[in-house]
Amino acid sequence: MYNACIIGAFVIVYLFIGDNDKLFFWLPIIIILFIFSFTLNVGMHKEIHKKRMIENALKQSEALYRGVINNAAAGIALLNQDGHYHYVNATLCRMTGFSQEELIRLTFFDSIVPEDRQESIIHCREVWEGKDAWKKCEKQFRCKDGQSLWAEINLSTVRDSEDNVIHLIMIVLDITVRKKLEKELLHQATTDFLTGIDNRLAFMQKAQEEFSRSERYKRNFTMLLIDIDKFKSVNDQYGHLVGDRVLKEVVKAFKLVLRDMDILARIGGEEFAVIPVESDLIMAQAVAERIQQKVLDVVIEMENTEKIQVSVSIGIAEKKELDLGVDNIFKRADDALYEAKNTGRNRIVVGNELVEDMGVCYGDP
Repeated sequence: MYNACIIGAFVIVYLFIGDNDKLFFWLPIIIILFIFSFTLNVGMHKEIHKKRMIENALKQSEALYRGVINNAAAGIALLNQDGHYHYVNATLCRMTGFSQEELIRLTFFDSIVPEDRQESIIHCREVWEGKDAWKKCEKQFRCKDGQSLWAEINLSTVRDSEDNVIHLIMIVLDITVRKKLEKELLHQATTDFLTGIDNRLAFMQKAQEEFSRSERYKRNFTMLLIDIDKFKSVNDQYGHLVGDRVLKEVVKAFKLVLRDMDILARIGGEEFAVIPVESDLIMAQAVAERIQQKVLDVVIEMENTEKIQVSVSIGIAEKKELDLGVDNIFKRADDALYEAKNTGRNRIVVGNELVEDMGVCYGDP
């Protein structure tokens, strides 16, 4: 417009030059229009410049935040209501091995192992609906190479100017190393280092769990406590290395009898505990007899051609109606074991009842 006014002024001056009346009539109008158009033009330039500065600032800000998000140590994703990825950062792609395009075609629920999916659907729904402001959980992601990684996931909402939820934001931390260490520590804390079976701590935990299950489903519950007869004499005569070898061979004999579902633990130096899952007294007695025979079959040959054989004494107890936990059952089995050892060893005692006397295999009573 500014340029048009200048051109118009020149045209009018040219047309009316020599005609002072008309020239003086149009000249003030031209001057006013010129001033107005100049002012308007300057204002428009300022607005355009301001708009461009804002657009550039927004672009720089977006580039900055996108760079920060893409290079964050954590995986970051925006989820739609149905769980589909709306946005994923580069870190999450590196974690899983999938490209952004591949992840965008998936849902979050497709990205995790099947056993975690149903719970994850519930978590996302609860956060979206506002039942929880945020949710923290641990899930296993499926990676492109077929492996899985453990992740700590934090879920919260992204809202628009009217406070409506438009996305879920998901922060993903790789905790695979931590979970591996936790598993190793748990294994060390609950496993007998010599024989590789459960230790006393693990046994008592599993025993209580099995007891609770037996109560819930009205199943049988029995417990065997087993002690290697005259084991101290073996250690004293042949040394602890041979004693360790005896312990390992005896455990192998136990495993030949027991099922995978049964619970086996070393709860003391030469003392072991067994829960033959869902077995009544008759079945538990049969297990004890087979264990006793398998141990008698163990022959440990020494370098000097000498052979070592051992026997075991076994105490058995079953769940009673008034038992509230495993402690009383353990006490009754321990009392039965004590009686078995004090009445000649290589014996099986159920409660206070002597079941079998197979003779002492190693040494005298």
